[in-house]
Amino acid sequence: MRIISFGVNNFRGLSGGIENNTIEFKDSNTIFLLGQNNVGKSSFLKAYEYFYKNISLTPEDIYRIDVNNEVEFELTLQLDDFDFEKEAIKNKKEGLKNWLDENNLLRIRKVIKPKAGSKITFEKTKNYTWDYQNNKWEAKNYGGIGLDSVFQSALPTPIFIKAMPSEAEVENIINEILKAKATANLKDKERQELREAQEKIQELQDKLYNPESISTYKEEVNKHFQELFPNTKIELGEKDKVKWTENSMGKSFSIHFEQKNDEGVKDESIPTNYDKVGHGAVRSAIFSLLLMKDIAEEYERVESRKDYIVLFEEPELFLHPKLMKQLRSLIYKVSETESPYQVLCASHSPQMIDITKEKSSLVRMIKNDIGTKLYQINDEFLKQSKEIRTKAELKQEMNELLRFNPFLCESFYADEVILVEGATEEIILRGYISSIDISKDLFIVNCGSVTNIPFYQKIFSKFSIKYHVICDTDSAVQEGIDEYSLPIFDSGIQKSIYNQCKLDNEKENYEIGLFQLHSTTFEPAHQNQNIQSNLRYPDSYNISDGKPYNANLYWKNVLEPNIGNDDIKNVPIIKFIRNIVNH
Repeated sequence: MRIISFGVNNFRGLSGGIENNTIEFKDSNTIFLLGQNNVGKSSFLKAYEYFYKNISLTPEDIYRIDVNNEVEFELTLQLDDFDFEKEAIKNKKEGLKNWLDENNLLRIRKVIKPKAGSKITFEKTKNYTWDYQNNKWEAKNYGGIGLDSVFQSALPTPIFIKAMPSEAEVENIINEILKAKATANLKDKERQELREAQEKIQELQDKLYNPESISTYKEEVNKHFQELFPNTKIELGEKDKVKWTENSMGKSFSIHFEQKNDEGVKDESIPTNYDKVGHGAVRSAIFSLLLMKDIAEEYERVESRKDYIVLFEEPELFLHPKLMKQLRSLIYKVSETESPYQVLCASHSPQMIDITKEKSSLVRMIKNDIGTKLYQINDEFLKQSKEIRTKAELKQEMNELLRFNPFLCESFYADEVILVEGATEEIILRGYISSIDISKDLFIVNCGSVTNIPFYQKIFSKFSIKYHVICDTDSAVQEGIDEYSLPIFDSGIQKSIYNQCKLDNEKENYEIGLFQLHSTTFEPAHQNQNIQSNLRYPDSYNISDGKPYNANLYWKNVLEPNIGNDDIKNVPIIKFIRNIVNH
């Protein structure tokens, strides 16, 4: 099964309705969940784990600990031929198909109702399945499959990588990955042999944990892990021998880290145990192990496949920026394959974001008086926003933009952004903002060119981030002011900017900022006679020095020394930023 969407409501800090708190996984294998601290990113990650494991809720798991708030989980799954052969589904697939749409989508819902009293308890959980034929929810457990424990075996298994996992948690993850093949491949005949004779167990273990397979697995894991930590090697050691009971029949593996010297030889003087290795290396090791799990599982038969969802809490923690980028590449590698697992990361780092990657998505989470709300950007939106035919062209254009402006991704964490067309405005605005005290969280986005501004307008509008535009009129002719006090243009890219501003102004529950213009470009606008002579842009600057260099001179030598001068408000770029601060 693949997750198509997952929604949560009234779980911990998440509220405001399922419709506002749903992440769409369609066509996205890797999703980054962005947002300020304490908006509920980690709670969203934990929500799937609670749903999957059917974990009993505590009063603290209810939004505001209010018995009137029902905890809701809603999941849409897509089934394929592999799923219909799984043990949990095989005998009930004909009945299950009555609850699927033409794309084999199954939509299920779980509602947990608190019960009022001297001590908060919970009434019986209610499960529903969506009836596609009659367009309504029916009281049906998982499309008729029944028990939570039965359906759980068919669901994608959550692998939660915490910010600071303990050694036991790391080993649990490793053994979960390696055990998947074992439990899937065990036949009824072998189970009977297990009950009949203890001496058969070792033989079965050798079948399930093929030494050659484990060796290949370790080799491939280290190939990736050593891209990040070249002198460290992951080793897996068996912790126990023969087990008698069926439930604990599998082997258990521990993890340690061998250090190598510059010649590639194991350094015996360095401890190899878990607690002597940094958290960054440990978390990267977990993901490297997971990335290569398909080798351990050996997809020899349909029933051996196991789907996973990786819930990665702040993958950037404890890593040097260089290693952070390399881990990012490993994470996005999932998006470029048809691997049977998906990744959901909660992150604070702009370095983890790469909107050029296929099958990836960004989700911005905010919290307001109404509750929490998610805003999502995926491949299809980016393609439509750039109005480009092919993904290859889209990736090329986006790569060009990101190379020009490496700080772009930081803007996704801002409350308001200012879209400017070049380095001149960026340098001066950043200088001014850093020199005064303002209460707003403003971020300057250098769009690289005025022609790129409409694309960024669409992105920030989609993310519900308030944006302002500062650009040149160039040769475009202004035709007046509309009902939103926006300047109207008859042609050029300025007309496209105006049209997008007007469209965004008409949206419900979304406020855009100001659209301000230099006539005709920055330099002549700042040499206007209305500006005090000592504040004008000097015409003595050498054009060959470049605009960024000259903009820095203008800020350092002219504007910054006059910040306290009341006449500085007549300088267009300063007037614009003051308008934005007061908007």
